Amino acid sequence: MNFNSLEFLVLFLPATLLVFYAVPRHLRLWVLVGASLVFYGVSGPEVLLAFVIAIAWGYATAFLLQRWPKALALVMAVSVPAFTLVMFKYLGFILDSVQAGPDMRAHFSFFLGILLPAGISFYTFEIVSYSIDVADGKIPPERDALRFAGFATFFPHLIAGPIMRYADLRDQLRALQETERLEPHLASGLRLLAIGLFFKIFVADISGSLAAKATGLAAGEALALDRLVQVAFWSMQIYYDFWAYSVMAIGLGRLFCVELPVNFREPYLSANPREFWQRWHITLSYWLRDYVYIRMGGREAYVRNILIVFALVGLWHGAGWNFVAWGVYHGALVILYHVTRPAWDRLPHAVSVALTFTLVSFGWPLFFLSLGDYWAFLRDLATLPWGVEQFGLRHLLFLAAIGLVTFGVREKVWLDIEPPLGRLEQRRLLGSPVLAAALMFAGMLCISLSKTFIYFRF
Repeated sequence: MNFNSLEFLVLFLPATLLVFYAVPRHLRLWVLVGASLVFYGVSGPEVLLAFVIAIAWGYATAFLLQRWPKALALVMAVSVPAFTLVMFKYLGFILDSVQAGPDMRAHFSFFLGILLPAGISFYTFEIVSYSIDVADGKIPPERDALRFAGFATFFPHLIAGPIMRYADLRDQLRALQETERLEPHLASGLRLLAIGLFFKIFVADISGSLAAKATGLAAGEALALDRLVQVAFWSMQIYYDFWAYSVMAIGLGRLFCVELPVNFREPYLSANPREFWQRWHITLSYWLRDYVYIRMGGREAYVRNILIVFALVGLWHGAGWNFVAWGVYHGALVILYHVTRPAWDRLPHAVSVALTFTLVSFGWPLFFLSLGDYWAFLRDLATLPWGVEQFGLRHLLFLAAIGLVTFGVREKVWLDIEPPLGRLEQRRLLGSPVLAAALMFAGMLCISLSKTFIYFRF
């Protein structure tokens, strides 16, 4: 089920909220877990079964982590979630890479015949991090199975993050069970939901449609500036698609008295590639830092570890060599900054931001193109005549408007996404419930034009 669908906004969400606040406190988590399983189960019974098995396995094996030898117990704990992830997400990529024939593929027909379960990378990382934290003694095993299920299934962050750790949600889930009278941030939650929906449809999806205008065109049908404009539209599509989901997830969490972390902090204002990854998909960056990079030795073998981590970042985003190349490309950017840091940091701030944005943007076509098509894309940039064929003035003005919001207006001025809340209440336009209602109405009116969130495929 998608956040940007009438079924979710008109039926599922109001019904869940109504029942959640109507039942006694000891039933609230039952409502959330049940609703979340319905939310995920729409994808199909096979993927729901795999999801439930991964949750049950993560819960049950946590009690072995303090009784068995740590290494053995940890391998057992992460085996089933990791196996599920590999078989559903990477099996086709592995078979393609080894050029497997029909006979070998026939042995895996069950997995190959099922669409990639939505959000499988997210919930796998969450369950694995729980197991590792228990093994390291950072948290005790959760004995309340319902509370653990609430952590793993909570639908606002289930499909596309943020990637949560159990310690971040444990006390909030306990409060839902024990607090007599909840005080949700309804105004803030609904406002963020409306803003996210509006930006998803009118910024991310329109940018994606315009970028697609120049995809697959032969030389002569598109010129060099068309390719540059296409890169810019891809950059805005990917950012605002991910950002919009994150904003909607935070808003939905607040409707249920759960505060989810901010996952994007104006990453296109980053002054270098390392800062970019401190602002972009923050929960993924810190997950990989804590559970992969540091455990490999961190700075002791900096270049090797960075390249490995970012290759994993690429594979996490998609099962394809184009995604691996994208990850390695970002690893190379981080290493480039590490090597040139004294000179890079002396650049004027505006120049360093522009440079970082440009370098990041030229990686985004790998999300949409194969490696061969990407090289052809770069060749077009270098060899085609300098001009515009596919994009007109209205497209450029639209892109300029997005750029003005992205680079010219700080989120703290207009979004009010981080606690303490209510800072915009005195600003009649930005904090107006009328404006939020108008954004929601516009989004729902055009919701049929919206596309699935990009991260749903990860």
